[in-house]
Amino acid sequence: MIQVTVSKVQAIARDVLLIELQTSHAQLLPGAAPGAHIDLHLPNGQIRQYSLTNAQGHAQQPSYQIAVARDAHSRGGSDWVHDKLRTGAALTISEPRNLFALNTAAQGKVLFVGAGIGITPIYAMATLAQQVSMDWSLVACARSASRMAFQEELMALDAQRVRFHFDQEQSGPLDIKALLGSTTWDAVYACGPAGLLDAIEAATAGWPAGSVHMERFKAQVQDESGNTAFELVLSKSGQAIEVGVNESPLEALERSGIDHPFACREGLCGTCEVQWIEGQPDHRDSVLDVDERTSGQRFIPCVSRCGGDRLVINL
Repeated sequence: MIQVTVSKVQAIARDVLLIELQTSHAQLLPGAAPGAHIDLHLPNGQIRQYSLTNAQGHAQQPSYQIAVARDAHSRGGSDWVHDKLRTGAALTISEPRNLFALNTAAQGKVLFVGAGIGITPIYAMATLAQQVSMDWSLVACARSASRMAFQEELMALDAQRVRFHFDQEQSGPLDIKALLGSTTWDAVYACGPAGLLDAIEAATAGWPAGSVHMERFKAQVQDESGNTAFELVLSKSGQAIEVGVNESPLEALERSGIDHPFACREGLCGTCEVQWIEGQPDHRDSVLDVDERTSGQRFIPCVSRCGGDRLVINL
């Protein structure tokens, strides 16, 4: 964990605040690449994840910047930041983690799509893409121009590569099919509301594996009617734990007295990730992509389950 001080609180769009975090002695912080996020531990006991808007792949950096939108359905996180967070406040954060990394070595045309507060990791990606001369285009969406964060900064990168779409001014949401069919895209990076990402997922279903990258800020709704109990085995100790129908593997670990790291408990942040060794995982997270689910051994125990009777994990 890292102790930081809030060095700036600035309104950058309607209901969007830019928060800058530094160490109290102005020491350098661990560097991060575009797509990285940090856990913000709030004084009200909540832990929230926010993308770094100034992550550019350096080994160290003097500050972290995040953008926080007030959520109409806030469970206390964004409301606390907007109503109570002030310059000079002391906070605890995690080191950056990156589950949404930009491949700067990729060739071809890259499309960035950022909607609402989902523009935060996309802004960092576009900034680096411009610096390393990638062939990129960006579509930034919001309900209205007043709610569009980083509008001037994005235009300053390359006005010819940036397009804005405002639902209220343009009589409805972005036409995803038309956008994706407008040219041959070699890669897409998108972040935003579930409806937008679901539409992109559907429109790119036949695309090559690994060409579509998305980050969700809210977990997808899961059908838990078919849940069954299963045995969770810890490989290092041999301990076997029964995971009930109405609990997650993480909750079963906690019930057994095992203190395992977590943050979001929604399958979004990857903090609780473990390696599965045997068995058939039933992936229900929003962290792993298709390739990682089929060929890897990554498992997110706060939401995922077992597709059989027994799952062995590396704990």
